[in-house]
Amino acid sequence: MSKRGPEQLDRGRANQLRRVQTVRQRLETQTSERVLWSVYAFFMPDFGPKWEWVRDLDEGGQGHAFVVKQKGMDSEKLYVLKRLKNPRRTGRFAREIKACMTLQHENILKIEDFGDLPGKEPQKPFLVTEYCGKGNLTDGDNLPKSLIDSLKLFRQICAGVAHAHQQRIAHRDIKPENIFLRVDRTPVVGDFGICFINEDAAGARLTSTLEVAGSRWYCAPELRDGKFESGDAQLTADVYSLGKLLFWMVSGKQIFDREDHRHPRYRIGQDEPSNPAYELINQLLDRCIVSQPSQRIQDAVSLVYEVDQLINVIEAGGYPITLEVPHRCLFCAKGTYKVVVNGLQDGTEMNESNRANSMFGWGAPDRPVWLVMVCDACGNVQIFRPDLPHSRRGAANQRTKLIKEQWLAKRNP
Repeated sequence: MSKRGPEQLDRGRANQLRRVQTVRQRLETQTSERVLWSVYAFFMPDFGPKWEWVRDLDEGGQGHAFVVKQKGMDSEKLYVLKRLKNPRRTGRFAREIKACMTLQHENILKIEDFGDLPGKEPQKPFLVTEYCGKGNLTDGDNLPKSLIDSLKLFRQICAGVAHAHQQRIAHRDIKPENIFLRVDRTPVVGDFGICFINEDAAGARLTSTLEVAGSRWYCAPELRDGKFESGDAQLTADVYSLGKLLFWMVSGKQIFDREDHRHPRYRIGQDEPSNPAYELINQLLDRCIVSQPSQRIQDAVSLVYEVDQLINVIEAGGYPITLEVPHRCLFCAKGTYKVVVNGLQDGTEMNESNRANSMFGWGAPDRPVWLVMVCDACGNVQIFRPDLPHSRRGAANQRTKLIKEQWLAKRNP
């Protein structure tokens, strides 16, 4: 048998040494991992036999939130576990669970489980909901780029709130952080922690008089001022908040105080004055962001209808009924309509109608109301008769008055 030379022996010892070092490192790593897992297991939240902690989420005002998964399941499907922070808020937490169990709708956050965490004194209730992979509306580029897509997304949010309103449940904390997006970008309304459930004639509430409900920037004045309104009056507060949410969505995430959506500092569409969609949206906001609850659209069910109408008008290329914004010519699309006959203002109907008759040679009933606009580029003419058509004079007079007010309203300061 041949003997190995010195160099071969040195290489053999070096290889053995490397193998020994590798084994030692593996043993040290495994030992460290076992120690780390022991420490991790000691400090890791215990969510009972069904749920396993994955990671923490941002801490909310009323509770802690965690991403979890089901123990012993091959699926990596994730959920959100919300644990109550303050035991004195148990009533609110129970109300949120009840609301989520009552409301089954594609645009409302789905509840998966609830109960009390083991070994907690006092008991700490928990709630498990679906996990929305896209986060909430404030995250990343979750907002659509176009006005019409923003309105369609908003319409789905309103549909979720409308379902709650049909069950006489008011959310009372609608804001971008409480609107979540699934992976397919379907919006869902979540966090019913301070909702109002109108169970009987007197209703039931979890906020006392003079206690503020909801976010300052989005809640209705009566909630911000701590004034309690029972029953359906709570639903109009959600409409107010939805109006604020719509403004935030189409304005590049702007927020403002109270009812200042038409203030020059905030008014949407100022950089696109020829786009009629902005004024149409503003006219919807005029019926949502109103200090008096009785002057608002009364619930989200009605708001869904109004949003559908708005989307139809914008997609059809419609214009707002107002003289405050420019109207691009429908024929040449270059010029702008200018008013040449205005019979809308009180005391001018007869004189203006005479001018209209002389211009067009048309006979007209007694005291007609004319509005004539002409394109300043091609001469295309648009003629309006707000007092027609209607068979009953009293109803026609009322309708004429309303349309005249629409045309002449001074909305922009």
